[in-house]
Amino acid sequence: MANTIKLKRGTSTPSNSDIASGEVAVDTSAQKLYINDSGTVKEIGGGGGGATGGSNDKIFQENGQTVTANYTIGDTFGAACNAMSAGPITINNSITVTIDSGDTWIVL
Repeated sequence: MANTIKLKRGTSTPSNSDIASGEVAVDTSAQKLYINDSGTVKEIGGGGGGATGGSNDKIFQENGQTVTANYTIGDTFGAACNAMSAGPITINNSITVTIDSGDTWIVL
């Protein structure tokens, strides 16, 4: 007998009040998947957005230019990680990007 699993769905990034710790939700507008990780909602999966040439080339990897929330390199995978961004990058006031020992963040 087959089981159907339905995730919580919405049209924006879920908040802590939308999903319980360990629960997964989908933002159907942005087509992104999120999990509540002990009170912090994190985007999971995917390889990021990007432009596609005149077909399905997937040539470009895009990233935002402003860090608007605290972020720790490596938290997504739970182990030592490296990250890179195309700059310039602005980190908003009162926002912290943490790069733990053994992790690296490169801004190109």
